[in-house]
Amino acid sequence: MPANMDIVKAEWRARAIAEYRSASVASEFLSWLLRLTFSSDILQASFSVVGNELDHADMTWEVYQALGATEEDPLAEITEGALVLPQAFGKPTFERVVLACLDVYCIGETLAAALFRAMQQGVAENAPKQLLDRLVEDADQHVQFGWAVIDECLDRDAKKVASLAKKHLPEYFSRAERAWGLLPDTWIEPVGPHEQRFGLIARARYKREFYQAIAEQVIPFLEDRNLQGRAAWGRRPKPKKK
Repeated sequence: MPANMDIVKAEWRARAIAEYRSASVASEFLSWLLRLTFSSDILQASFSVVGNELDHADMTWEVYQALGATEEDPLAEITEGALVLPQAFGKPTFERVVLACLDVYCIGETLAAALFRAMQQGVAENAPKQLLDRLVEDADQHVQFGWAVIDECLDRDAKKVASLAKKHLPEYFSRAERAWGLLPDTWIEPVGPHEQRFGLIARARYKREFYQAIAEQVIPFLEDRNLQGRAAWGRRPKPKKK
């Protein structure tokens, strides 16, 4: 039985939009770091992340087209509000940098890196394979960047960072869990071995990779910085079972 190309194309369309949003968010974050005079090493790394995300957006769009998509511009449907950091309202501040970094990079990019590696394991078709190889190669750099920003923030004001983390990490964890960690009882899995050849993974694999990355990477990295990641995870609002 061949792959369901409607499912495959829909997934890569969603990824093209997500990568473009990542590029927009990364560029805004860079502008914050510049205006708040972060170190040159951090600024150079941030600039590199923006370039990577733009490459990812272009390459993902090319994969979508290579799969037979005829749509001209899926980005036209994105509202402006989806292209900014959730913490972006008002001028950039130290607090906003900390919150955005914890949310987008320390949690989001760390989880994304694990998911990209899982997708890479099953992909066989050339176009998505080349892209996933690039995504996995860049993912660790983005993760390291996020934790480096947090480290510089800790050097500036460790007490403030700890306070912000204690207050906001539980909700960030809960939101990520709702996105990647839940598998409804009524879920009918559309992704099988044929779709996996195009870089898709089953929802159950998302769930497994999510909890493993939280337990083995995110929480230990937070604990190493005395940011009480394990306690924050325990205090997260529990999602309602579907």
